[in-house]
Amino acid sequence: MKAANNITAKDTVAGARAPVHGSVRRGGAMARSLAYSPPGQVTSPLALWVLGAIVLFLLAGCEETKRREKGDESLARAIAIVNNEKIHFEDFQNEYQLFLTQWDRIIKKDPRKKKEIKKLLLTRKIEEKLLDQEARRRGITVDNAELSIRLNLLMGVSNASDGGMEGWRQNIKQADWNRKFKSRLIHEKLVQREVLDKIRPTRAEMRAYYNRNRNSFRREAMVNVRHIAVGNRSTYNRVRRALRRKRNFIELVRKYSTTPDKKADGLLGWVTRGILPKEFDEVIFKMSTIGSISPRRKPVRTQMGFHIFRLEGRRGAGRVGFRRARGQIRRRLIRSKQNAAYRKWLDGLRKKATIKIDEALLAAD
Repeated sequence: MKAANNITAKDTVAGARAPVHGSVRRGGAMARSLAYSPPGQVTSPLALWVLGAIVLFLLAGCEETKRREKGDESLARAIAIVNNEKIHFEDFQNEYQLFLTQWDRIIKKDPRKKKEIKKLLLTRKIEEKLLDQEARRRGITVDNAELSIRLNLLMGVSNASDGGMEGWRQNIKQADWNRKFKSRLIHEKLVQREVLDKIRPTRAEMRAYYNRNRNSFRREAMVNVRHIAVGNRSTYNRVRRALRRKRNFIELVRKYSTTPDKKADGLLGWVTRGILPKEFDEVIFKMSTIGSISPRRKPVRTQMGFHIFRLEGRRGAGRVGFRRARGQIRRRLIRSKQNAAYRKWLDGLRKKATIKIDEALLAAD
């Protein structure tokens, strides 16, 4: 085996991205599924390519479980050792073969691509092992309630994409699936706590970002309206007569309105054009005086009935000031710093680790 100090920068995910995107450029999604990026929410943060990576991760782990149950002695062979913990060669080969099967159309038995993929896959498995060890050291766990919630979210994403994951799971024990997915969630919590939560853009950085991107901080015209909806013209006329007699608008909402916003005293809130039905926009964006009521002679009519509006507030289109934009700027800067922060943190774990690789096994077919 070769010590970690002899591994070149090319053997890390950060270094390996360049050659993979060069010679395996057509398989961009393939390369991304091998690169172990900062774990995130299945519903966003991870997107659907991560779903594929998780499936491979889970299937490989479940095959490992089956062999352990059979007492397979071949598991003693290690392709790498990370801080005295083995990455078994057969586990590595199983995941590698699953990956080749999934991306056979792109790889096309190209030895050079297969060699690059092996390096990337081993790098990912080493990093997974480092994350496992760091999570244990810091006492990070996932309880059954959290696991159940996230599994349900994962199933929701898969069902909305390409028919679900039931086909993948037919021959997998539920306990094995849960165990491997739980490991992924623990990694996610670790990275969130140790990396993402510590990214704190300074006020100076936010101000500089705002100054460079002023034109992106513009707001559309907005109105804040309250409304009464009634089911027929007779009731509409009755409400209009009450308004002419200066009856309180909110009292009339509570007495006559038929739509769900009645619970909020008819308040629809701040809206831009296109949020509400077109019939509403044509009236409410012509209203200019706070407290004014929509015209009586041309009532707004939809399938819900007749509508009467009162203008509660108005904001013209224009540039959003720095103070209002700070939250949005902070989120943008955090997103832009995530990958670099994660890579720096993970490289730190790797530098402190003792890693040995069996180069002969890595080169084996």
